[in-house]
Amino acid sequence: MEDLKQKIHLAWQHLKTQELEGARAQELYNQTVWPLLLELWRLEPQVHPLRESFDVSIHTLGTSPEATTLAALGLGASEVYVLHTPESRRYLAQLQQDLGREIYPIQIDKSDVTRLYQAVGEQVRQHPGKKIALDLTSGTKAMSAGMAAAGYFLQRVHPSLRVAYVDNDAFDVALRKPVAGTEKLILLPNPHEVLGDLDEHLAQEFYKAREFGKAADRYNELRRKTGQGGFEVYAALCEMYQRWYALDFEGALSNAERLLKFLSQDAYRNHPLNLRAQRIKEQKEGLEGIVSLLKSQSFTEKKDILWLTATLLQLGDERKERQPVLAALYFYRALELILQHRIAVNGRSNDNPVLTPEEQDHLRQSLARWLKKSLEEIKPIKKLGLLESMALLRYLEDPLLDNFSENDLQGYQGMLQSRNKSLLIHGLEVSKKGDVEKLQQFARKLYLTTREEAKLALSVEPVELM
Repeated sequence: MEDLKQKIHLAWQHLKTQELEGARAQELYNQTVWPLLLELWRLEPQVHPLRESFDVSIHTLGTSPEATTLAALGLGASEVYVLHTPESRRYLAQLQQDLGREIYPIQIDKSDVTRLYQAVGEQVRQHPGKKIALDLTSGTKAMSAGMAAAGYFLQRVHPSLRVAYVDNDAFDVALRKPVAGTEKLILLPNPHEVLGDLDEHLAQEFYKAREFGKAADRYNELRRKTGQGGFEVYAALCEMYQRWYALDFEGALSNAERLLKFLSQDAYRNHPLNLRAQRIKEQKEGLEGIVSLLKSQSFTEKKDILWLTATLLQLGDERKERQPVLAALYFYRALELILQHRIAVNGRSNDNPVLTPEEQDHLRQSLARWLKKSLEEIKPIKKLGLLESMALLRYLEDPLLDNFSENDLQGYQGMLQSRNKSLLIHGLEVSKKGDVEKLQQFARKLYLTTREEAKLALSVEPVELM
């Protein structure tokens, strides 16, 4: 092989000494240098970083066909497709002869990038499961740019697809050719694997759309592809919200602890999320409160109730337009939580309120008035539902309902009564948009009143990505 390379070097030096130009230089090159280069590349193609095997190669062809020939030899595909223009069509016969195999020509206009996209896409679709390479060496700038763009986007769907071009270590300006023997086929790295820019953009879009699981998958994949640990930090954040919004509070707390541990390490002191560390720490404490509430089953701890209520309101807000029936259930439960809390801090229980005769009488009269029924139709109250809780809190002069008149409360009764008739509870009713909005507003008012009393500023909103 070294003897062959030496022959190429000597043939090139001889060509240089002739001081020929234009057609005469090309003729001598074709007679003395090119046959030796073809022999070298047929025996040992010069491919960097390593030679790979391909089933299909797709090339652009310009007015210097030698590079296309070398690229096809280097890629070694059994099926070779050549995108040519009317001007470069005349080189197809020589290309096929030099390769010693059939080629499949596809004519395009030299500036028609759309047609190029279509032609490449068609070949990729027609060869499912096959390893494909795109060669962008020859042709017009528009053709090369179009081939690169096609390869870049197709690699999203076909990661094994490679983009290649023929480079050289030295170029002779006088002869307008690469110095013979310095040519090499470069297999370009997949930018999605190396940089992950598009993956990062998609992860951010998923995050904004509250698709936290998909965002976490993207960030974990970026960590694997690029080796950059900072993506793992983002993944931990996404996983925290994914579990939090799925009501897996213990899992979310575990992720929050892992995330803050990351941000405390020297390697991540300058990570963009460290600017959000205080908010994340507050949210971790909120998750701790929710977990504590679920374990204690006690409704007396105001801060824990508020964190859980805020979570339910957030979930309802996000589903109000797309899933109104589900949103209504979140709002109902948020409203119920606040009422259960107020009942508990007044020393009562919803399941066993132990009502005095005076309280029993007041509750029955309130329900008869709100429901527009006779007192005889209202049975003695043994447990507190939504309406009963509100009536008892009014009797106990709890400030929660101070801002609501009797007419206001009467206006809510139909909406509150429909809870058990919901399609997702015991009935077949689908929540109406107006009822969902009214329920949302009522639950949020009670939540805000309780939060203001506690003088707390808490947020379950996902932190912004930097």
